[in-house]
Amino acid sequence: MRFKDKVAVITGAASGIGRATSLAFGAEGANLILVDIDESGLAEVAGSLPTDCQFDLIVGDVSKEETSLAVARVANKIYKRVNILFNNAGVETVAPLHETTEEMWDNVMDTNLKGAYFMTKQCLAFMIDAGGGVIINNASDAGLRGIKYSAAYSTSKAGLIHFSLSTAVDYASKGIRCNAICPGCIRTPLCERFNENVGKRKGITGAQALQEFVDDNIPMKRVGECDEVAKVVLFLCSPDAGYITGAVIPIDGGLTAGM
Repeated sequence: MRFKDKVAVITGAASGIGRATSLAFGAEGANLILVDIDESGLAEVAGSLPTDCQFDLIVGDVSKEETSLAVARVANKIYKRVNILFNNAGVETVAPLHETTEEMWDNVMDTNLKGAYFMTKQCLAFMIDAGGGVIINNASDAGLRGIKYSAAYSTSKAGLIHFSLSTAVDYASKGIRCNAICPGCIRTPLCERFNENVGKRKGITGAQALQEFVDDNIPMKRVGECDEVAKVVLFLCSPDAGYITGAVIPIDGGLTAGM
């Protein structure tokens, strides 16, 4: 029970990596504040948590400051602390730049980058008062390189990497660690939607687009699983990673290692 009595805030908790990470933290004794725009998905995750796990559900859009303020109110009223923040919520858009509307661009930036800013700002206040904490930002392999049809998404994730580095530098002296993870092709609803849209542009199915990508680009020749990402997040939040801050960690089967 590495996280017994710790309070972990997880955004995008209703599916994919967020769901797997929520269940993993719950199994290791953490108290959870789970955030997502998907109310039914949050309820499903809650029903899968251990019966002795204390949790709170916040249905909200992370791109709106009111959602981070709701998290702060719950944390203050019930726990008086936040020990861990996993900024995981994200959205994608599949379009080359000339087809990317201002609305599409803003939606991606506001969710993926501004959402992390709002949530981090609120949780930092608790961590500073407590003399420590851990922040993990889900930055994606898309933050490490350009991806076709993904100008907005890649830009938002690259920004999140530098947001992580600046946070690490600013708050290390206060006992707060911040790292970025960069998952590659992971079996998530976002990955499925992305490949369906790419497939449409190529005249093939989403499954075919995914398989082509795996065969051509991933040295390990397989898609990653959400549980594999969750294990890295928990390690980074544990005392075993006590000297790791400002790290940018690919979890991608070798995707970004080279050609």
